[in-house]
Amino acid sequence: MTQQTVEHVYAEALFLLAQEEHQEQKIYEEINQFTDLILQYPELITLLDVPTLELPERISVLQKIIGEEQGITENFLCLLVEKRRINRISEIRNAFNKLYYEAFKIAEVFVTSAVPLEETQRTALKEKLQQKLKKNILLRESVDKSLMGGMIVQYGDTRMDNSLKGRLQAFAQQ
Repeated sequence: MTQQTVEHVYAEALFLLAQEEHQEQKIYEEINQFTDLILQYPELITLLDVPTLELPERISVLQKIIGEEQGITENFLCLLVEKRRINRISEIRNAFNKLYYEAFKIAEVFVTSAVPLEETQRTALKEKLQQKLKKNILLRESVDKSLMGGMIVQYGDTRMDNSLKGRLQAFAQQ
């Protein structure tokens, strides 16, 4: 029997409920939107988890942040506040996203390039990766001018460094 982390247990419960209600896409978007907001303003987590506030007050703060609609995501976030797990929202989101990507055959690919990719480069890269991985590609792009040229592509445990900086470092080690 494998031991699951708290984050995985919560994420799996949320994902199973999302599947049951056929709301995987909606909940994926909502949990990511909320987590991005919370990470942008970390003092909100402190406020939602402060031991001196009673649960109804903490729930009231949460409802002011997310609205009072009582959907799956809202109820889930209230549960996290109640169980004092809201401080683990980032890890829960990551575990949820992994389940979502697996269910919908999505590969999250991180591309770091020296300059922003042009649309033709982005399309060609996505097409090649889709053929190779046999999955839909979710491209996460970032720019690092220190690469001087080329790009680094990462997915799963694979890292392909085709940057000028990487080539120069490899050459220097020879």
